Amino acid sequence: MAQDQDKAASNPTPDEAPARRAEAHLISSAAGWMHEAMNAWISDAFGKVAVLAPLAVEHLGKAVLWRQNPVLVVPLSSEHEASLFTLATQPDLTSPKLRTVGLAILLRRLDQLLEGGLPIDSKRRARMVEVRNGAMHVGLPAESRHILMDCVTVCGVLLGHLGEDPREFYGDHHANARTLLDEKRTEVGHRVAAKLARARRRLNDLEERLGDDMFSETTERLEELAADVLDPEDFGNGLWAIDADCPECKSRGRLFGDVDVDYDIDFDVEPLGGGQYESYAIGGWTVEFSPQVFACNVCRLVLQGPEELAEGKLRSSRHVIDIQELGEDFDPAHFSEAKYGIPDEPRGLWPS
Repeated sequence: MAQDQDKAASNPTPDEAPARRAEAHLISSAAGWMHEAMNAWISDAFGKVAVLAPLAVEHLGKAVLWRQNPVLVVPLSSEHEASLFTLATQPDLTSPKLRTVGLAILLRRLDQLLEGGLPIDSKRRARMVEVRNGAMHVGLPAESRHILMDCVTVCGVLLGHLGEDPREFYGDHHANARTLLDEKRTEVGHRVAAKLARARRRLNDLEERLGDDMFSETTERLEELAADVLDPEDFGNGLWAIDADCPECKSRGRLFGDVDVDYDIDFDVEPLGGGQYESYAIGGWTVEFSPQVFACNVCRLVLQGPEELAEGKLRSSRHVIDIQELGEDFDPAHFSEAKYGIPDEPRGLWPS
């Protein structure tokens, strides 16, 4: 019996075919709008995010109502009787007479239809509607992300009701959607997640254009050029750079930061014989590095400030480095004199 039901479900009758096509069209359209919203999110196009994501909810929600009963997408007014009659007799989404509900009524009906209601409260639903209708302007990153998070949350419930696979719905943005729903992630975490997604998209686009062999050659060359083309002065005054692995593409990038030097002096003794000893000074430089910015010449990821660096799993606090990491151009004695006004050679203490 179950097999017969499955076969009937996968092979609709001629009368059912238009309804099935309409549902599939709505789901596909919703996926398209969500894809565009996600693209806007990783491109920092905040206004587009807040407009496109609710469109995905609107179309996916109509698919849910349509599956329950096509008449549920019709507004309640006498002027829409033609739409009601069309859907009650021959449901066809392409009918020129068809008029469907807006987002506000759609969300209200979904809240009644779905077991447990929608996963966002009335205040967040109202915000989504206002943005969708243009009554509310969203231009800040946090506001845009909150709208997108609400839309992804609602879409998750709707996809479950329809039995659709979120991985197919979101495509290559599936990981980004999951990241958005991470309630433990901070504001900085979401900002860095968007930057990582943007860098990943650049790499994917580059690989698609170049092909595997040329892509590998190009990225290797870009990595080799990192120290030459990523100038510390482009990221802040007085910064120096050391190598660091990119948290997204794992290429060798550059970590820029402030440098402090200190000359450590110790004393040792040398036996002269006959119980005589001569003391002498032993000195060496201690170099401390305070990271400020990371940049990758391959995927073009840029993380700014200790918080973003820490979120990207990069060194973000002041720490001691090997003087060789700063390159051949770094002279600690000259640096110390220029920064602190200390002579190159402290009198009587530094070894010649």
